[in-house]
Amino acid sequence: MKEIKDFKVLLEGEVKGEALVSQDPLSFWGGVDPASGEIIDVHHDLRGENLTGKILCIPYDRGSCSGSGVLIEMVKTGTAPAAILCIEAEPVLALGPLIGQKMYGRGMALRTVSKEEYSLLRSGDIVTFTKDSICIGE
Repeated sequence: MKEIKDFKVLLEGEVKGEALVSQDPLSFWGGVDPASGEIIDVHHDLRGENLTGKILCIPYDRGSCSGSGVLIEMVKTGTAPAAILCIEAEPVLALGPLIGQKMYGRGMALRTVSKEEYSLLRSGDIVTFTKDSICIGE
């Protein structure tokens, strides 16, 4: 098991789930179907994957503030990822889940790590967010 101790918490939450890892940024506006949780961006390497309940690992988000609206809808309908793990995250990425938490009583965790730590992640890994660490592996 690998353990990451150096990270930044943008949205709190202790979760465990399967990692869905990309080296490409993702725009939620037009890149994800909020009704199903499926990545629909035809140019994205995770196209066709469903991110519902997963730990979505993207280097950073891409797009406008409209992505927050998509994430709010995903939180509302239960199709959101359990968490997002990034190298860099714009504040607008946290806005949707934060509003979803206030409006619907459920949200998602959001953390950032270094490029070196991010490189440890692989799709299919089981990732656990605790208060003090990010654990990769069972």
